[in-house]
Amino acid sequence: MPEDLSSFFSGLKFGETVIIEYQSTSYPEVLFHLLQNFCSANSMQVLIDDIVDTYPQFVSGMKALGFEPGSALVIKIGGGKIEAGTVVERLDVDKYSIPVNHYRNVVGRIPNLREEYINPVLGVHKFPLLLTKRELLSFLATVSTFVGDTSRIAVYFINRDVVDAIEPSFLPMFEEIATTVAEWYRDGSDFVLSVIKAANPELLEKEYRLKVEEVLKG
Repeated sequence: MPEDLSSFFSGLKFGETVIIEYQSTSYPEVLFHLLQNFCSANSMQVLIDDIVDTYPQFVSGMKALGFEPGSALVIKIGGGKIEAGTVVERLDVDKYSIPVNHYRNVVGRIPNLREEYINPVLGVHKFPLLLTKRELLSFLATVSTFVGDTSRIAVYFINRDVVDAIEPSFLPMFEEIATTVAEWYRDGSDFVLSVIKAANPELLEKEYRLKVEEVLKG
């Protein structure tokens, strides 16, 4: 784990809603892998929201890059029979996007879930393909109710290229709700994480650079 990137993860606070915006060609599974490593090193439990089979795609990408996917609890939201991790609950897409209490009840049924956990959410950029504009607004309203929930840090990995092509208004509305927003991209021989909004002022406008060759060598 690069020392400076570790400081970004440790600078996040429980109760936060964090957005990681990435480009289609920026290897988002690399940053996800580093987040998992950070959680493992700090004995933090991970609960993944897997929207429409996105987590299995990440796992395939990590394996192709030579990374071990690690273990995690998974709430599977929509999608088919493709699985990765330990699937503990299943939800229909519409039930995830609208009733707040339904999702809270699902999480409450998960055995051995700790009082504090990290909650990566993968595949939100697929919602504009699946939901109406009214349902997207309901989803954002649901997200806003979880801001300040100190049981978790929610980290939404969002493919900005997809959202910009389908529903450009979705991401700015989401950014307004989020407490921390960062961009993940590749700049030549570097991976870059650039923080453009942060609840922790020590993270604001920070830029973290990692050498592609060093990261991919493990």
